[in-house]
Amino acid sequence: MQKDDQDRVITYIAANRFPFPGQTDWPEGYQTLTNGTKRTHPVEGPDGPHWPDIVILNEKGEPCRLGEVEDKVDDEAIARWKLCSDVTDTMNETGVKNLFVYVRKGLAAEALAALDSNAISFAGLREYEIAGDDVKVTPYLTRGDRYDHQ
Repeated sequence: MQKDDQDRVITYIAANRFPFPGQTDWPEGYQTLTNGTKRTHPVEGPDGPHWPDIVILNEKGEPCRLGEVEDKVDDEAIARWKLCSDVTDTMNETGVKNLFVYVRKGLAAEALAALDSNAISFAGLREYEIAGDDVKVTPYLTRGDRYDHQ
């Protein structure tokens, strides 16, 4: 995926899903940041900082929910998902980690197999597609809050 397309997908997801338009139960003080072209907030990993595509900070300024946008499922993506899952909180109705993985349309089954076989806890797996000027996100599997399956 070209960098411009990835930035467009990241920006769209951050603006339209964290929170959803009209969502009334988004926690007060939460802030949504992106690490596209401009890096704004890293998380610390064993090999140094990692810049998740989408970072939600809680009211204390700590990363609590993270989103990764991928155009392929490979060892590097799986390593990012594991790191991000380890960083996020579990403040949802099922107690899973608040990691949201967005993969290009057609890759969700492969991503789910990779997440599960690597024991990576996550709240949502979504597919995205770019259609002309539009970005479309389709829920594939939600393990966190039911509200998020949209």
